[in-house]
Amino acid sequence: MFCLRGCRKKKVEDAPRNSSPDPTSVTKEKEHDEPLPEEPLQPTDINMDFNSWLNKNLYEGQMEKYEPIEKSLGEWTEIRLFLSSTFIDTHAERDKIVKEVIPEINRKMAPNFIRIIPVDLRWGVLAEESKSCFDIQKTCLNQIDNCRMSPGQSPWFLGLRTSRHGWLQNEVMPSQGYEQPGYYDWIDKLGLANTAVSITSLEISHATRAPDILPPHPTVFFYRRKFTPAAQETLGNSDFRWVFDFEYTEEEVEEPELRYQYTRINEAGRYARDMEELDQYLSNKPYVMFKDYSAGFNGEAFYTNKRENARSFGVGYVSDLDEFANDVEQDLLTAIKMNFILPDVSKMKLDPYLLETIQHENAIKLKASTFVGRKEMVEETYDHLQSDGKNHTLILHGDPGCGKSGLLAAVAYRAIRGKGDDDFVFVHAVDSCPGSNLLERFLRRLHYYLRTFRRDRGEMDISKDPPESITELKQEHQSFLKETGQNYPHSKFIIIVDAVNQFYDSLRAWDMWWLIRDEGVSNVRFLISTLTEENNTYQNALTSCKFSTSLLVTPMSKEDLMDMVSTTLERYNKKLTCYDDDIQGNQMELLLSKSSSPLFLIAACEALRKFGIFELVTEYISSFPTEITSLFSFLLDEWSVEYGKEFTEDVCGLLALSKDGLLENQINDLLRFKEVREKGERGGFLYESSFSRLNGSIRSFLAAGGGGYLRFFHDQLKYTIRDKFLNETFSLNTHSWMCEFFMMVIWPKLREDSRDAKVPDYFEHVLNQIVYHQLQVATTTLSYDIFKSTLRNIYFVRERILHGQHNALNNEYMEAIGSAASGEDQAALKLWAKFVQLYTPAIQEFPQFATNMALNQAPSSVVRTDTLQHPRPTPDSCYPLTWTNIPSADDPMAVKIPSKGVDCVASSVAGDLVIVAAERYAGIYDQSSGETLHKLPVSAYSVLLGGDEKLLFIGDLQGIVYCYDVSSGALKCNTDDSAALPGCVTWLGTDRSGNILAGSGNSRKTIGWMNYSETDGCAIFNPSDLSLIKNWSCEEPAFHHTYNSASHTLISSHKGSLSVWDGESGEKLYSREDGSGCIYCLDSHVTDRKILSGNNDLQVVEWRVGESEEEGLVELRRVELVCLSVWVYGGVWSVRYGVGGEYFYCTEPQSKLKSVQVFDKESKKVGEFKGHSYNINCIAVIPGAPGEILSTDKGQTTVIWKLSSFDDIDACKQDLDEKVQWVGFTLTETHFVTVTESHCRLWEVGQEGEAGDSECKVVKSAEIPGFYGSRGAFHPNGEHLLVMTRMDVLVFDLQLELLATHTVLKTDDGSTSDMKITPDGTKFLVTESRNEGSKHSKAFVWSCGDPVSASEHLIKDGYGGRMFACGVSHDSKWGIIGGHKGTMILDLETGQTMATVWRRGNFFVSFFPDSFQFLVDDGNALYRYREDGKEVLNKYIGHNESVETATFLGEHVVTGSKDGTIRIFHKTSGRCQYAFFNHRSQSMTCVAAAQSNPLILASNTNGMLYILRY
Repeated sequence: MFCLRGCRKKKVEDAPRNSSPDPTSVTKEKEHDEPLPEEPLQPTDINMDFNSWLNKNLYEGQMEKYEPIEKSLGEWTEIRLFLSSTFIDTHAERDKIVKEVIPEINRKMAPNFIRIIPVDLRWGVLAEESKSCFDIQKTCLNQIDNCRMSPGQSPWFLGLRTSRHGWLQNEVMPSQGYEQPGYYDWIDKLGLANTAVSITSLEISHATRAPDILPPHPTVFFYRRKFTPAAQETLGNSDFRWVFDFEYTEEEVEEPELRYQYTRINEAGRYARDMEELDQYLSNKPYVMFKDYSAGFNGEAFYTNKRENARSFGVGYVSDLDEFANDVEQDLLTAIKMNFILPDVSKMKLDPYLLETIQHENAIKLKASTFVGRKEMVEETYDHLQSDGKNHTLILHGDPGCGKSGLLAAVAYRAIRGKGDDDFVFVHAVDSCPGSNLLERFLRRLHYYLRTFRRDRGEMDISKDPPESITELKQEHQSFLKETGQNYPHSKFIIIVDAVNQFYDSLRAWDMWWLIRDEGVSNVRFLISTLTEENNTYQNALTSCKFSTSLLVTPMSKEDLMDMVSTTLERYNKKLTCYDDDIQGNQMELLLSKSSSPLFLIAACEALRKFGIFELVTEYISSFPTEITSLFSFLLDEWSVEYGKEFTEDVCGLLALSKDGLLENQINDLLRFKEVREKGERGGFLYESSFSRLNGSIRSFLAAGGGGYLRFFHDQLKYTIRDKFLNETFSLNTHSWMCEFFMMVIWPKLREDSRDAKVPDYFEHVLNQIVYHQLQVATTTLSYDIFKSTLRNIYFVRERILHGQHNALNNEYMEAIGSAASGEDQAALKLWAKFVQLYTPAIQEFPQFATNMALNQAPSSVVRTDTLQHPRPTPDSCYPLTWTNIPSADDPMAVKIPSKGVDCVASSVAGDLVIVAAERYAGIYDQSSGETLHKLPVSAYSVLLGGDEKLLFIGDLQGIVYCYDVSSGALKCNTDDSAALPGCVTWLGTDRSGNILAGSGNSRKTIGWMNYSETDGCAIFNPSDLSLIKNWSCEEPAFHHTYNSASHTLISSHKGSLSVWDGESGEKLYSREDGSGCIYCLDSHVTDRKILSGNNDLQVVEWRVGESEEEGLVELRRVELVCLSVWVYGGVWSVRYGVGGEYFYCTEPQSKLKSVQVFDKESKKVGEFKGHSYNINCIAVIPGAPGEILSTDKGQTTVIWKLSSFDDIDACKQDLDEKVQWVGFTLTETHFVTVTESHCRLWEVGQEGEAGDSECKVVKSAEIPGFYGSRGAFHPNGEHLLVMTRMDVLVFDLQLELLATHTVLKTDDGSTSDMKITPDGTKFLVTESRNEGSKHSKAFVWSCGDPVSASEHLIKDGYGGRMFACGVSHDSKWGIIGGHKGTMILDLETGQTMATVWRRGNFFVSFFPDSFQFLVDDGNALYRYREDGKEVLNKYIGHNESVETATFLGEHVVTGSKDGTIRIFHKTSGRCQYAFFNHRSQSMTCVAAAQSNPLILASNTNGMLYILRY
């Protein structure tokens, strides 16, 4: 406070601490222990009262208001809020503001891109500064100036007014000592007045100096504390009341404990009046908000340094500040909303990539603004962008720090400014904002804007958004670029990417496949920059893009370097001598002699900016080292002296070790977190500085990426910090520190219901950072338990997936697995990685059920055991569904790839690739994660990896073989038309010499084999250019081929025979019949003269390839696969030797289980892989990995299976050998029955165990005639079970004794399709699906009051198509039929048609159990109709594939779908309330729900029975 009648020469106890040697002093309060004089010194001539002086010197009369600032969408505004008060008595308020109020405001304002950064100089007053009034004034007041949004405006300032007076200064620094002297005219007047002034009053005076123009709402806030009566009473009786009291007194204090805590002084009354006058002054200013607040006190105060017979030091905390916090929050929010015109993001149709684009362009503009010189290189580069030359890609490359990014930015900025109306300019600065180092983000943003460009010019037939699937996006990338360029030949499409070597290598970004490759699009121009020697991006760019050229960024000329240095220093009003000065010498020459690196010189300019003694500049430059790393080390030493060694090390360590930068608020919070951790919540301060202080020196070396994420803009700086500070211990401690802090940030979200959890606005960034730091800790300590909180935490997994970070999460699993030292840790992480890969789509749709998905893993699965450590979900309606009969061992399904295939191949585990031939394309996938790497636009029917797994050979439908580069997806060569095989290339292989072998055959292989009559052939090609070496005819239709290396022969399969050909000459050696109609598939032993064949008679035959024609093919063994169904196109579709030949794998479609069967060398079936929804076309082994195979089906899935050994194949007790067609509960619900193709089984419902498990067991079984569409139904009398077979209805008692057989159908053209019994038990309804006479399909109504003696009641004709489903009404009067001709409702007594609903085909129909409303399926949805069928009441939508089955459960509809999920919908609203998803549940076939027992039964095409308890 001012004291205009006297000037203090010493400090009172609120002064900053000095360098007292007392080791017990741990506070960071402003303290001093020197004796105080009795009276302050008197000024010479001061008669003006305090309030008058303030108004005269700080207030300038009328001011105009400025308009609110219009916020630019996407650009972050950071409001630096200075907190001012005395220190020892306001910790509680400051903590409330910093820890609660500001984070809450930042959360609320994040959608408007505004954040508050508190400037809290409890932190940041150095011990040395506390000895100097000038230093402390410069520190505090300069920081206030940094809190102004623009010159002439008031700062953002929050002052706390309490009873304490503050530290008086013995002198006032003149205006010229500050960074912006124009703001300090008043302080010179104060100095002339020789007034006594406290540092707190200096802060207040400077903040309330009249602005040039008034803001729409004050940005300077003052809050005056008023203690409650209860608090006043408590304080009056406290020995610590001195902490909160006015510290001066005119009377001697008698109490011994307080005697030294107050200063006796005659001017105490005047000091008190000064404080009152200052409050009066503040309360009357239009640009200041001033209000009172209430506070309590519960006695929380303590000494930080207690001394006998001398002044002691301590702190106190007030209480009951919630109302205060609310006022501050509302006041700040109001000020923000009044001073800024905020875009209402919620009401705007935002370009989804606008915010990213702004950040990229801002980064480019910032770099361009500091670029000087190199005019010739700028012109050469810019001319490339504007030219039409065939080399459409220019690669800027060079060494670190040579100026590549600056050059590129200068050219990019010029291109943006010079863009024509019909031109397109796109810039991407890698590492400029979070996510910018992901190639997928780059591709999506580029394609969005290319589409926008084309749609704006009338191409409305293309969608505005890129394909959601990254696979499809990659597939269309090259063709879309080419098409765009060709469609607009007079437009320039300029795509600029800075620092491509800093992309993460997801999607194999470093292979540079994404650069345009075609010659005929010269108007599409790429400009990229990269280091010459990092991640091989430079060489890969030259290789991938044939039409590219490069430009080496050479050293700058001396003139350019001088210009750069001069321009940089001019910004700080500084300059160097550029001539031989008699005293200073040629300072510019001296500096340039140190280094010609632009990075070095920029760092040197930063050092010179801070250096304040001109006479010593030459000497200072002479002290500079000559290497950038050494110079930066030099600066680090200076900062360590200025800001404290530990503080400098910690801040630089945080920035250098962060994954991709930190917000200033994050850095402050991290430092505060460490301080509390090491000192305690009330334990004082760890550091002598604050980041806002150090930021002034370090900011020139930081790149503020999008959203303000700070990081060192050049790796050379990080290398220096690494070498100087980052030893193993320091790095480990820093990573651990960030791990602990980040975990604290995300922990509120890591629970079942986290909707109301409050987290900082940087939560998403932390979520993406924490595992990176945990990996560093784990690899150093070799302790992987740290991942139990993240990679092994279902809630963490859920949040990562919800925030679109699942690809990064998959990569983190791979890194963690690769670094794990113990097999146990590896196994646990592999299971979690598998879970994430398999369940990401389900968690994206139903994040609220993620925990249930984890708990429904196998009991032995670490996913389940880890999740059981968390509280179980709270039951709600039918949630959660617990799978009670989970197989005890985890299943071998490891990765699912969303692609069908006719052929597939895998690389070694190290190669990490899977290739699938999918007829219309060939897909290249990541073997670990299933991520799509490339989709190649070729009709692919066979695939082969060659060239050390770097080349991919593909055979197409027209007999052509192609060679692609695996890394880039670029076509290298293909066979000539003259060398084309006579038909589809169904097989590719290699011979001993590495030559490519190809064989043609039936493209459909198994389907239609009887009518296939083409003559096929074989060929040998040179692998380098696919030139033809040899070809020959197979002399007859062929289906598959294999090459046996041990005998150097090629074997082809035909209709019932095998032919053996010489592997070099192509001469036919001999043939052999196998007794079947057709041999579909072949495989060869890797080292022995053995082959396997699979035929249409469900036989696998192993042969020995003889050494002569006389010996021929010798049959070694024949394995008959057991299958009840007969299908003319069935048989063994694929056969494959396992690694080492100890086992073989095969698959067939007839059992309906869609499985891969495993046989040992004794021909014993030892296991089965189940998980496909469609018939499997092909099996492949993963080289060098026993027990790991690949299978691809004809529907939509390729699966990677992994077993450590075949002993791990553990069939579930409820894992059946047949697909369950129907399941239903008995009336008592103590038992249920399953009906398969050949059996009825009666099961006893088990009791629920302690772990929620339930062991149900078969108590009776009965065989039935084999039929793939068998159904069942219980008679309402509770005594009979009716089972529908192909033409009959069988009647069983509940012990499954057959009582009667009723033949329902009149013709064998087709079969029954569904059956239902009326609730009163008087009738049953059966539908028919005919083949040849499909339009004559009928429905049959039988009377069955006594099921044993049931009789036909009527036949319903006239439907006109195949029928697939039926149902009966609740009153037993109506029936409902669904099929190809829609839905028909009929009277069961008369057969009269009551209503019809036409839909494209109904495969499920049912009445509701309590009304005549009915359900009808239409593809993926169910529709609820009114009784007359004329109105849809609501829809049950959510399944991704067709609804196969449904039942009712109270107020819910339970559905099962081909997508493998069970969904529970609310009957009335249609809202999906729950979905059960399990990666094994492929294509549900039937579902049943008990009404009085909390059980749901379901089964799927893999023969698995799910017993679900809710």
